[in-house]
Amino acid sequence: MKISCSLITLTLLAASFPAAAKPLSNQEARQAAAKIDSLVGADLKQAKLEPNGLIDDATFLRRAYLGIIGRIPSEKEARAFFADATPDKRAELVDQLVASPGFDSHLFNWAADLLRVQTRQEQFGLGWHVWLRQSLAEDKPWDDLVIEMLGSTGHAASNPAVGYYLRDRNMQLDNFSNTMQVFLGRQIGCAQCHDHPFDDWTQYEYYEMAAFGGGFNYRSQEVIDLVNRVSNELRGPDEKLRPMAKPASKEQRQKAAALARKKQRERQNKSRSIANQIRPVFKDFNKNSIFDNPRQELRLPEDYQYNDAKPNEVVAPRTLFGQQLQEIDSANRRDSFATWVASPDNPYFTKVIANRLWARTFGHGLHDPIDDWSSDSEPAHPEVLAYLETTMQGVDYDLRQFLRVLFLTKTFQRECEVDEPAPGVPHLVRGPTLQRMSAEQLYDSFLVLTRGEVNDKQVTTHAEKWNAYRNQIADLLNAESRDLIILAESTRQAEERFREAQAEVRRIQKELSSTTNPADRKRVQVAYQEAREKQNVANRDRNPVQMNNMMGMNQKNSTRSTSRASEQPAPFNPGTLIREFGGSDRATPSSSDTTATVPQALALLNDPKTDIVGNRKSFLGKKLNSLESPRDRLEAVFLALYSRLPSSAEFERFTPLASDPTTLRDLTRAMLTSNQFIFVQ
Repeated sequence: MKISCSLITLTLLAASFPAAAKPLSNQEARQAAAKIDSLVGADLKQAKLEPNGLIDDATFLRRAYLGIIGRIPSEKEARAFFADATPDKRAELVDQLVASPGFDSHLFNWAADLLRVQTRQEQFGLGWHVWLRQSLAEDKPWDDLVIEMLGSTGHAASNPAVGYYLRDRNMQLDNFSNTMQVFLGRQIGCAQCHDHPFDDWTQYEYYEMAAFGGGFNYRSQEVIDLVNRVSNELRGPDEKLRPMAKPASKEQRQKAAALARKKQRERQNKSRSIANQIRPVFKDFNKNSIFDNPRQELRLPEDYQYNDAKPNEVVAPRTLFGQQLQEIDSANRRDSFATWVASPDNPYFTKVIANRLWARTFGHGLHDPIDDWSSDSEPAHPEVLAYLETTMQGVDYDLRQFLRVLFLTKTFQRECEVDEPAPGVPHLVRGPTLQRMSAEQLYDSFLVLTRGEVNDKQVTTHAEKWNAYRNQIADLLNAESRDLIILAESTRQAEERFREAQAEVRRIQKELSSTTNPADRKRVQVAYQEAREKQNVANRDRNPVQMNNMMGMNQKNSTRSTSRASEQPAPFNPGTLIREFGGSDRATPSSSDTTATVPQALALLNDPKTDIVGNRKSFLGKKLNSLESPRDRLEAVFLALYSRLPSSAEFERFTPLASDPTTLRDLTRAMLTSNQFIFVQ
């Protein structure tokens, strides 16, 4: 497909966006959406294709809620939409949902899966979770967010964005490969070990790009500075040597020099002793910090086999496409790289994020695969993609405003394509691709069914727990030298108690395994519990700075069971509903899947967590028990699950089943396994 008048057209379109337009006015957003529809329509017309028809209000309602805020509407929300006679109610619903906390929750699920956020990783994991969640909720521009992560340094308590690098601790080259894939859509990981077999990347070129990040270590400069300060304070002032009488003999000068060296060694030994004494207090700091070392450089592997360089040779950083960076300061290599990645002039950055969000909205990218671009990539709708780039830049990389434009298009309101597009082949968009609910959408939709009114707002527990941890870190870094010595001694003693208790636990475990007499076994079990308690107390005391249970919530009175998927620890536990339905393990970018399995069907049919009628605490179950008419019960079930009223044929067929609680429960179970519920129609 050839592009006609592209440069002139896009220049005029770009002029329609004010600089850093946040948020777009209703008129601007609707004009941008209409332009996308026009460009899509022109391509379809040229290909002699017709767009799919427009969907009805009920289908749009459910699609909008699932696509924009990641859950089905409640019965109350559905009735309110159907009762609204406003001609422009679809666009108004889009604006309402895009501005809601539910949008933040759903967008975070997508971003956290893309970036592989794991909240259980050391202390930094929760901090990165909180930072990313808050950044997206505050509409931090995507380019700024990326620059903050790629240029981050220091301890996670002061800069949670370092979680991006700490996520792949001691795997810097793997992290670089993910960076190129996630933000620039380039699959270059093969070149880490050899010349790329399918692209024009060589292994040496890979290392040239990776060299931008070749100068950082996993250590805390804050602790280094603090240890030096405390050591200098506690070792006392340097003793001044008496000046020698003049003229001094050679022997006197030698004795004076030897004395000076002795004093210097004593000062160094004292400093080292003090440093070794207090370092255990900061033992977890290096796990949660990175520090740039300008003198450190990336080298080729020892088994490098090509003729363009020698094994273990230092590699200078160089960009291989886009703008060439000149005179790179070794102290600012990552800052330079971050700015280059997220620059509007980078040939891939803007189009990659625009295409990712298009695929998220419509089920298939204009360029497919979405993370495997090359210099000769051919998108399905070139002018549409070019306009999406203009739109992304026009809204200053505000993902909320960009997605708002996509959701306002007529293309979003068209009937789904039921046939899955062939992978890697340009696919003209006649309507969204039919998609199964994601695991998070399914989980959050069950919250609606069992809880009724769902609180889409961010749970503050995580931020409170993280802020408490940050305050502990700040107090520790600002502590008086003498207080640190006292704390260090307490930590040392707790470490000894922990090891003693640990040995005792192991001894009792062996005794327990060999004890068969019931009375003796009970006595040993009591001793085992006491030893475990001592071990737990000592373990707590030997860690001056701690974060309680990963998410800081007591399971018995927590809000976990009522919180959305975005508020759960990640990766989600195996065996949970989210993991059963393809929730990401956060091992690779965007690793969630929607593949149907037999265990999923069994979970919908038998799992107590999905019993939305039989569960006494279920909102829907209570609602149905309060209704006397079978017709009213059937209407409530259809509104809750399908976001629509039953047809006349469905009323006739299923009303008898709604007369009996057992058959009604069976009906809802069957409806949960149907395509109407599982798929975003």
